[in-house]
Amino acid sequence: MKKQLSDYKAYTLADLINDETFILWVIQPDETADTFWQNVQNTFPNLIPLIVSARNIVLSMRFETDELSTIEQQQLWQNIEAKTILVKKTGRTLPMWYRYAAAAVVAGILFCIGVLYSVNQKVNIETPYGQLKNITLPDGSIVTLNANSQIKYDKNWDKDEIREVWISGEAFLKVNHLHQRGAVQNHERFIVHTGAVNVEVLGTSFNVNDRRGHTEVALLEGKISLDLKTGETKPLILAPGDIAEYANGKLVKKPINVAEYASWKDGKLYFRNVPVAKIFDYFEDIYGYKVVVDDPKILEKRLSGTLSAKDRGVLFKAIGVTLNISISPKEATNELIVTSK
Repeated sequence: MKKQLSDYKAYTLADLINDETFILWVIQPDETADTFWQNVQNTFPNLIPLIVSARNIVLSMRFETDELSTIEQQQLWQNIEAKTILVKKTGRTLPMWYRYAAAAVVAGILFCIGVLYSVNQKVNIETPYGQLKNITLPDGSIVTLNANSQIKYDKNWDKDEIREVWISGEAFLKVNHLHQRGAVQNHERFIVHTGAVNVEVLGTSFNVNDRRGHTEVALLEGKISLDLKTGETKPLILAPGDIAEYANGKLVKKPINVAEYASWKDGKLYFRNVPVAKIFDYFEDIYGYKVVVDDPKILEKRLSGTLSAKDRGVLFKAIGVTLNISISPKEATNELIVTSK
């Protein structure tokens, strides 16, 4: 959906940097985009400094190159010297042009190594407890990474290779659909590696959760295929509204309200007769707290409802009032103290 001017009213620097329309305007400006973003600045003058800063950041990221560190350069020279055959001096002095040619060859080797280093480098992004992060992949696919989660992928995606990412924790993915007609080509394939499961998609929106030795994949739209990395079972096909669970070496499919399941990316949590013990596991995974209860019977309670997760203090209080318990963070020990009232 195309954004309206009012959508930019409360934009932050981070919002601008992650806005595809803004990035496209910076790297490929045209008359239409210039007019639109001029209107944004005229309507919201307070955004002008942020737009200037965000533009500089996008441009610097676009032209950024990775260089070998000093240590890596020293190691490279040591390897070259170790493989160089020492020739006994004969008293002859090498011509200057010969020296320049040799220096050029070495410089070329270093340049090639630097290019290969940059091309093959992997991006590794981790989120701390309590924070989400939106990521744009090299093909334009969007990933929302939940707190205490990690994603890895190649910095540069070859047009002839499969698009691949590695995820631990939880993430919501909206994959850019590349396949149009005919046989599916390698670059049109998209594979997510998570836990013991491989998830392959063509173009879709789905949620991946890989925590505590348990993997869940919920499909919102499109079509995905799941198989085990061991190759021991046939691929499992999911349709929108399905969730696949992997535990104890097996993949099991069942229906679920996936819109509620992936609501965390919008700052909401839906609970439908969920055991309190499972909710406390979520708090440990997302916020990093160690939950301590004074009465084990608390863990047997169940909760249903819709709560905002944007403010953890409000979230704890709401659950406490609902279940008639007290939930108090103890920051000094990173514990969540839960007591009966």
